[in-house]
Amino acid sequence: MIGKFAYIVLGTTILLGHLLLAVNLCVSAPDVPYIAFSSKRSGNYDIYMMDINGKNLEQLTDDPADEFDPTFSPDGQRMAYVSNRDGNLEIYVIYLPTKVFHRLTNHPARDDNPAWSPDGRWIAFDSNRAGPIDIYKIEPSGENLQRLTHERDNNYNADWSPDGQSIVFAAKWAKNVDIYVMNADGGNLKRLTNEPQADNVPAWSPNGKQIAFSTALIGNRDIYIMNADGGKVRRLTHHPAVDWSPVWGPDGQSIVFHSKLEANDDIYIMDVEGANRVIDKRRRLTRHVTKDQDPTGVPVGFFSVSPTANTYTTLWGRLKQSVHD
Repeated sequence: MIGKFAYIVLGTTILLGHLLLAVNLCVSAPDVPYIAFSSKRSGNYDIYMMDINGKNLEQLTDDPADEFDPTFSPDGQRMAYVSNRDGNLEIYVIYLPTKVFHRLTNHPARDDNPAWSPDGRWIAFDSNRAGPIDIYKIEPSGENLQRLTHERDNNYNADWSPDGQSIVFAAKWAKNVDIYVMNADGGNLKRLTNEPQADNVPAWSPNGKQIAFSTALIGNRDIYIMNADGGKVRRLTHHPAVDWSPVWGPDGQSIVFHSKLEANDDIYIMDVEGANRVIDKRRRLTRHVTKDQDPTGVPVGFFSVSPTANTYTTLWGRLKQSVHD
C-alpha cells in the first residue's frame, strides 16, 4: 500500500549477483498500480513485481537464498525484505536506484514481517530475540531499535495506520489469536477481535477506516474486513481454500491476497463494492506451479521521472511477459 530524498547508506555492500541488472527502459507512466510478491518459480523464494492486472512481470531479486516479505518505503526508492542469506531470517534494506543494500537486523533470532511506516522513518517487524515473538521498530539505517510489545505470548504481522499513529497486529495472548491495535510507541493497547478462531495478517485500508484480515470464523480461512474499531465484521471470500495476506489497493476499492483456491498458492484480486455490502469478485493474477505469496503495494515513486521526457524509467528490465505464462 511522493517525495524524493537523499539516503546515505552506512556499512553497505555493493550488491553483485543479487539483483537483476537495471536497463533504464523508458515506459509510459503506469496507469495501473503495481504489486510485489514472493515466489518460488526460480527454485527458491525471490521477489517479483507485476501490475494489478497480472501483467508486466519483473523479477527484483535473484539469489540462491530465500527472499520474501517485501515492503517499500513511501517514496518507492527503498525496499525492505526478509532473507536467510546469512543463515537465519534477517531483514535487509536495498536502495533501489544504486542497488546498494545493507543488513538492517543482525541477531541470532528470527526477524520477520517488515512493514514500513507511512512517513518513512521506521520499519516495524517481529522477532523472537527476547523469547516470545514481539513487535519492534527500527530506523531504516539500523539505529534506534525499540521494542513495542512486552506480552507473555507471541505478537506479529504488524501494519501501520495511514497516518502513522497506530499499529495493528495479531497476537496470541490466551488460547486464540486475535487482532490488537496500539499507538506507534506501543502504548494505548486495544483488542479488536475476540473469537475462538485465529485472526491473522491485519491490513489497514488507505483511508484508515477499515482493517482486512484472515480468519477461520466460519470453518475455513477467509478474508474479512472490519471497521478500524473492531466493529461491523464482514466476510469477503466464501470457499474451502485458505485465503491469506490481504493488502488493499491504493484506492481502497480492491483487495489483493494469496490463496490455494486452485491447488497452488497464487495471487488473487477482488473488488470491494457498496456502502453496506461486499461483492466477492475474485480474479486470479498468477498461474504458476510453485508458490506465489506475500503481496504488497508498490509506490508510484518506484518509477523515477525521466529528466529528458515526460516518461517514467523503470529501475529494472521489463521481462515482456504476463505473470500467467
